[in-house]
Amino acid sequence: MSLDKQLFRDVFDCDKCNHNYGFNRPTPEKPYFKFPPTIGATGKADLLFVGINPRISENNRNLHHRIIGDKRAFADLAENRDGDKAYIATGCKEKHYHHHMNIVKMFYGEGSRFEDHAVVTELFLCATGNTQKLPRGHYPCANRFFDRVFLKVQPRFVICIWKRVFDYFQKQAHIVTDENFPITIGGHTSAVIYLPHPNSYRH
Repeated sequence: MSLDKQLFRDVFDCDKCNHNYGFNRPTPEKPYFKFPPTIGATGKADLLFVGINPRISENNRNLHHRIIGDKRAFADLAENRDGDKAYIATGCKEKHYHHHMNIVKMFYGEGSRFEDHAVVTELFLCATGNTQKLPRGHYPCANRFFDRVFLKVQPRFVICIWKRVFDYFQKQAHIVTDENFPITIGGHTSAVIYLPHPNSYRH
């Protein structure tokens, strides 16, 4: 596994975000429920999907409890494994990721595995039930970790899932546009692309 072990540890142990953001934890001594800094490819990948933050719901509450209580399970999820199956895959339990898989298959063909071509990360890595309490214009988690994620993955495309994520990268690049634009971090340049949130396709 080429997972960045220090990045992995730093995220797993991080406890710096404000509780008022809506984050919670299983017990007072445990870190917040959160996802790994990357899920999918453990090294470089063409596609880096960026969302706002993981959600915790009745459908995935057991997963959250399992990965925050076990570093091995946390690392397995980083490799896109949820027990004996892929976490992000065609027809996977988390319907949010069906749209991601459609994009992977569009580029690389039917039967493509997410972890062979893509990574997903978030601007906030800790989980909430919704985004209502997440601060706007203030992204301490991304400020701490995103550059390290970006340079680990070195994507060709940064795909922003939701306009709010696209706005974040516009501010980082000091640009205002409705078009795709390049962003350079640590000498690597990627195209930043906006896609509507998958929920906007559902009726």
